[in-house]
Amino acid sequence: MEAAPAESRYPVEFTGTAAQYFRIWIVNLALTVLTLGIYSAWAKVRKRRYFYAHTLIDGESFEYRGRPLAILKGRLIAVGLFVALIVVGNLYPELSLESIPGKAIFFVVAVTLGPWLVVRSLKFNATNTAYRNVRLAFLGTWQGCFVVVIKYVWLVFIAILYPYFKHALVRYAVEHHAYGTTRFAVAEFRKPFIQAYAVAFGLGLLAALGLIALAIGAGVLARSPQPPLAILAGIYGSFLLLYAFVRARTTNAVWNAVRIGPVRFECTLRARDFAWLYLSNVLAILVTLGFATPWAAIRTLRYRARKFVVIAAGPLENFVDDQAAQVGAAGQEIAEVFDFDVAL
Repeated sequence: MEAAPAESRYPVEFTGTAAQYFRIWIVNLALTVLTLGIYSAWAKVRKRRYFYAHTLIDGESFEYRGRPLAILKGRLIAVGLFVALIVVGNLYPELSLESIPGKAIFFVVAVTLGPWLVVRSLKFNATNTAYRNVRLAFLGTWQGCFVVVIKYVWLVFIAILYPYFKHALVRYAVEHHAYGTTRFAVAEFRKPFIQAYAVAFGLGLLAALGLIALAIGAGVLARSPQPPLAILAGIYGSFLLLYAFVRARTTNAVWNAVRIGPVRFECTLRARDFAWLYLSNVLAILVTLGFATPWAAIRTLRYRARKFVVIAAGPLENFVDDQAAQVGAAGQEIAEVFDFDVAL
């Protein structure tokens, strides 16, 4: 019986620096303001190309091949839909979001259009991402995503069941990706995914009770209907920490369940580290009036890379070369040119 090939570990590296990215960021910001937002599509491409080029696995970086005009078209579509919603609400008050018919129509449109927007964005981003000249692909369809949404969307109205809806949507998105000709395989990750939200819900409830008790104990609610700045800071700080906790735990749950052929992943984000990272980043951005944004972005990406490892059964280059050969031999091209990105 042939022995299984030994596994090789390939830590992810991120080589970007805050000084380099600051120059990109400040130019992007200035040109976006001067062009009233039009340049934001070009800014997104410059940012992603920098991040991708400085994310390395086995010494090779990723490529981002998205086109600014495609992104601009997507944003114009998004703005057009938003403006249409406002116009309809003003011309026909009975259909505004404040009315029951308006809410019902909005729900139907969102459930119908939402899956198309999700699929379109996933296809665009996957198609324009490559590693060693082999592209990712998203093979999901509007119909498939719509089935997931219509099956689970009612859970959104019961806040405590929302994680089940999110799990189903994330699972659909992941298992319909492919690298070259190899589909992603996903083991069951529902238990750790749901547990992350359950723990966060419990911690959030305790934090809310603590803040209420603090406010009552200080007598602030009796003196003023508006909560003081310290209480507001506590509320927003708690939400930020809980968001970071959920993000770390769910990211681990998803990536530790993914396989691509002989390749699997190890993601070990620590919730307390991630929470401190988010909190300190926000404080730095506020204190510097936004100028610490590039530093915060680079700091976050560097931490995530340190906690991410690619594990391959056998040499990674063999698998990548095999994917490139299969795609080339089959003469496989992109079946559809996804000419715009609706993701903001």
